[in-house]
Amino acid sequence: MDWVVGIGNEMREDDGLGPAVVARLTESATLQARAVSQLTPELAEGLSSVERVLFVDANVGSDRVELRSIEPRPSRGLGHALSAEGLLELTERAFGRAPRGWLLTIPGRSFDVEEGLSPESEARVDEAEKMICEWMKRTVVAVDG
Repeated sequence: MDWVVGIGNEMREDDGLGPAVVARLTESATLQARAVSQLTPELAEGLSSVERVLFVDANVGSDRVELRSIEPRPSRGLGHALSAEGLLELTERAFGRAPRGWLLTIPGRSFDVEEGLSPESEARVDEAEKMICEWMKRTVVAVDG
């Protein structure tokens, strides 16, 4: 089982990029898509039973959609301060294992209190969705082949 977790607040424009992308995915027996406003320790139990997880989030420090693998790493905080790497590390400590992790970041431009994505970020949703589909194919082939 794989998880794709869209992180963000849909009431803060481009902060809602993660949930917007995840909403376009189709769940199956091998994929569960979920949207969360922030990463919390409560996700660790579910993560402990999946093979792979892809976190999808807005990024203010880049001009391109980026996909990279991540490893468990200690995090100093919880809530908004809990990183994807920190959640993997917490999962590993609490349950003895963590899934293989990836992070897909999408450039965000506007984080005002308003629903909907900025036109610049909306244009990146298709690209992010295609990258997720390629990620799913590659990871399935790697496991099956």
